[in-house]
Amino acid sequence: MTIKTTYAEVWKTLSKIDCSGKIKKIGQGNRQLSYLSWAWAWEIMMQNYPEAQFYFFEDTLHPDDSVTVSCKVNIGDLYREMWLPVMDNRNNAIKAPDARQISDAKMRCLVKNFALWGLGHFIYANSDVPTVTEDEPVPAPVAKKTAKPKAVPKNDEDMVKNLSEKVKSGESPFPNDVENWDATMADEVVDLMVKTVTGLAETVDDMKSFWSSNMDLIQKLEKHYPEARAKLQQGFTGLRELIEKGEK
Repeated sequence: MTIKTTYAEVWKTLSKIDCSGKIKKIGQGNRQLSYLSWAWAWEIMMQNYPEAQFYFFEDTLHPDDSVTVSCKVNIGDLYREMWLPVMDNRNNAIKAPDARQISDAKMRCLVKNFALWGLGHFIYANSDVPTVTEDEPVPAPVAKKTAKPKAVPKNDEDMVKNLSEKVKSGESPFPNDVENWDATMADEVVDLMVKTVTGLAETVDDMKSFWSSNMDLIQKLEKHYPEARAKLQQGFTGLRELIEKGEK
């Protein structure tokens, strides 16, 4: 009997691999971007999942002449998709990029796809969860009370409890077919995500782990429902402030 590879197994395998010595940076100061060499990342994928394959979709040309590239990675019957705008070293989209810039963006998109499987995911967790770097000015305190996450209504308690149990077991319990949603459902799922992480996370690392394990969903929200994605970011920012102040 052939045992099929599962998403959980791939994540468990690849997320444990130490990539810290392979991280490269481009840019200066707080404009620095971290990334992994695609050749090294592909070598790791082949060492663990030699059946893996990747495919690049047709590039998307936007009205402002910027370009988004996208790719798909298959491991057996499993697959994940990722997209990435062609950017300069300041993280700004390039208008009318040349062939070399598009080629570089495609390989970075491929490595970002690998992060959805677990390889080097912490790079994107650190950049996507809001934080203040040493190179950024720290804003002066404002006499304003931080809004705490909303209390969970009684009729949501059981649902959030069940979601939390699944998260603890390593599952991503939230629906992922974002393409079939409407804006209302996107908001409802984001509310549940914020309530669930609020109940689970005791440290910022707990938040990052939750964010990383749901990266695929978050990326889809960013593409299809950016307002819901921004709402999720605000929820995480508020929770992070409470944790760092010791108020949670």
